[in-house]
Amino acid sequence: MCALPFGFPQRLEGPMAWDGNKFRDKPELYVEPLSKLDLSEVEQAIAHFKALGLSRGFISRATFPLTEGLSGRLRKINDILHNGHGFHVLRGIDPSQYSEEDHIILFAGLASHVASDRAGLVDAYLKDDNLPHLDHIRYERESEVPGVNLRPTELPVAMDFHTDADGGNILALFIEKSAKSGGEQYLSSFWCAYNDLARDRPEVLAELAKEWHWEKPTREQGGIATYRRAIVGQVEGKPEINFGKSFVAGHPNYPLSAEAPPLTTSQEVALNILMDTVRNHCFQLDTRRGDILLVNNLSVMHARNAFVDDAEHDNSRHVLRLWLKDNMTSWPIADSLKYDGKQLWNVAPASQTLFTMTEWDAIPRATRVTDTSFSHD
Repeated sequence: MCALPFGFPQRLEGPMAWDGNKFRDKPELYVEPLSKLDLSEVEQAIAHFKALGLSRGFISRATFPLTEGLSGRLRKINDILHNGHGFHVLRGIDPSQYSEEDHIILFAGLASHVASDRAGLVDAYLKDDNLPHLDHIRYERESEVPGVNLRPTELPVAMDFHTDADGGNILALFIEKSAKSGGEQYLSSFWCAYNDLARDRPEVLAELAKEWHWEKPTREQGGIATYRRAIVGQVEGKPEINFGKSFVAGHPNYPLSAEAPPLTTSQEVALNILMDTVRNHCFQLDTRRGDILLVNNLSVMHARNAFVDDAEHDNSRHVLRLWLKDNMTSWPIADSLKYDGKQLWNVAPASQTLFTMTEWDAIPRATRVTDTSFSHD
C-alpha cells in the first residue's frame, strides 16, 4: 500500500474531524443567537463608528466598540474556528432594519471582533492595492452584462465542494438576502475525509500532496496566472486544503489554456475520490436571511445548490463576503500550497474599500472581478 506523504498523520482526532450526521438538523450546536440587548450594542457601535467620520477601511475592534461580554463571545467563535469544529453562525440580525451602509459597518465590525485582520482582493499581477475588501455575491444576469462570459459565482448554478482558493484562513459570509428557492449551503470536514483517505486510499493523499498545474484568470484581458503547487499540505502534522476544481481541471465557461497539461489518470481518480469522500460526510447548513457564517477555510469545505431568484418580490440571493485571519490564532499555511498572501493583508486602512451594493454596481465589472472569482461561496 502507498505510504502517506512525509509528515502527514495516520489519523486526526478532535472536534475538527466531524461527520455531518453530528450537526444535521441540530443548528443549536453551531448557532450563536444575538439577543435584543446584543443588537442594541451593535447599533450603538454602528453609530459610534459613523460619528468618527472615518472611511470604512478603519472599522476595527477599537472603532466598533462592544462590551466585553459580546466581544468575548465573538472571540470564542475564533477559538471554535481554529480549535473546535471549524465553523459557526451568528443569528438574529434583520437586514431590513439597517441601511445599505450599515450592513457593511455591521458585518465588518462584528468580524473584527472574531479575527484581527481582513483581506483585500489584491491582484498580485497588476499590483493594484485598491481592490474591494468586501465582495458581493449574486446572480449578475446575462441581460445586464451582455457579451460577458459570466463566472460560476455570478450565475445561479450549483457549486461543488471547494475552499476559497488563496482566500486565507477564515471565510465570512453575511446572508443579506435569500433566493426564492434553492441556494442551500453545505459544509464538510476535510479532516473527516482525510481520515477515510489515510485509512483506505493513502495514494489519493499522496497525489493531492504533489505539485499540480493551476491556472487562474487575472483582471487583464485574457490574462492567466499559472502555478505549480499542491492541493493538500500540512504544517506540524496538521493537514490543510486549498482547492477549487476549476483551477486544476477547468470549467465549461473557462477551460484551461491550450498549454495546460491534461490531468493524468491518477489525478482524475484522486479528484473523484476526494469529492466523493467529502460529500459522504457533509450536511446541509441551516441558514436564514441575516445570518453571518464563519468557516475555517483550510479545514472545512463548502458547497451550494443552484437557486432561483424572484427580484419582483425581493427574493434575490445576495451574500456579502470577507476573508479574515487573526494575528494570534490563525494557522500558518503549508509551504507546499505556495500561497503568498502578504499583499492581501498589508493594505493600509485608508486604502481599503468596503463598498455598498450601490457603490459596487458603479465599479466597472473588469475592476471588481478578480482572479479568485471562481471559488467563493
